[in-house]
Amino acid sequence: MNKIYSLFTLLALSVTITCSGVGCTIDLSNTLFFSPAPDSLPCIERSVAFQQVVQIHVPQTFDVGPFIGLPAGLIILTVDSMRINSLSGLPTGLVYDLTPANGFFVGGDNGCATVNGTTSDPIGHYPLTTNGTISLSGIPGGFGFPPDTTFDLATVQAQSGMFQLAVDVINQGDPCRPQTSINDFSSQLNSMLQIYPNPSNGVFELKLNTGGRVNGELVVVDVTGRKIVGRPLDAMGAYSTTINLSQQPKGLYVLQIRTTEGVASKNISIE
Repeated sequence: MNKIYSLFTLLALSVTITCSGVGCTIDLSNTLFFSPAPDSLPCIERSVAFQQVVQIHVPQTFDVGPFIGLPAGLIILTVDSMRINSLSGLPTGLVYDLTPANGFFVGGDNGCATVNGTTSDPIGHYPLTTNGTISLSGIPGGFGFPPDTTFDLATVQAQSGMFQLAVDVINQGDPCRPQTSINDFSSQLNSMLQIYPNPSNGVFELKLNTGGRVNGELVVVDVTGRKIVGRPLDAMGAYSTTINLSQQPKGLYVLQIRTTEGVASKNISIE
C-alpha cells in the first residue's frame, strides 16, 4: 500500500490536476496547509457573488507533543493519510468543491478547494470546522502514546489551531476587517480558566471568571482525540463546576471550552 501511495505522490509531482467544472488547479509548489492563509482570505460581501480557491498541503509529519501538553519534538509521527469529510460553518448560500473529490490525501499530498456562492447572512466572523480524520504512524515515543493512531480533525483544530479557517461577511462596499477575534478571544478565555487540583485522582474543579457571557461546549478528550466528556456550557460571571473522570485510566487528557469565538484548552492529568 505504501508503494502505491509513493507512486501516486510521484505522479502528482509531474502533472497539473484541474477540478472539473470549477477551474480549481492544484498548485504543487504550495507548502502551507491553507493558502492563502486564513487571516488573509478576502471578505465575502453580502448579496455579491463570491468565489475563492484555497490551496491545501497535507504535512508529511505531525508533532504530537504540543498537542498533548508535552515539549515539541518528543513525539513526531508520520502522516499516513488525511480524509476531509466535510467543511461546516459556511454562511448560507456558500458551497465548496474539493479536489480530490473524495477528500482523501496521503501525507505530503497537495489539493485545492473552491468556495463559491452568494449569501445574505448577517455580517460577522464565521469560524469553519474541518470534519474528518488524520491517521498517524511511527516509532513509539514513550509517555504511553500509541505508535499508530487516528485523530479527529475537529479536535486537532480546536486544540492546536493547525487547521483554523474562517470567513468574514461584510456589507457591500465596506472595508474588509482583519481576522483577529479568534486568537484574541482564545487567549482571554485561557487566562480566565482555572483547573485544580491538577494532577488529581480524576476529580477536577473548574473555575471560569468571565467578564461577560461564554456560551459553548465543555469537552474532555484523551490523547487520541476521543471525546470523554461533552456537555453544554452557558457561563456568566463567576462559574464553577466539577468534572469527574475517576473512572478513566491514568494519563493525559485535554479539557476544552469550545465556542464560536474561540477555544480555551488546558492539559489535565490523572495519576
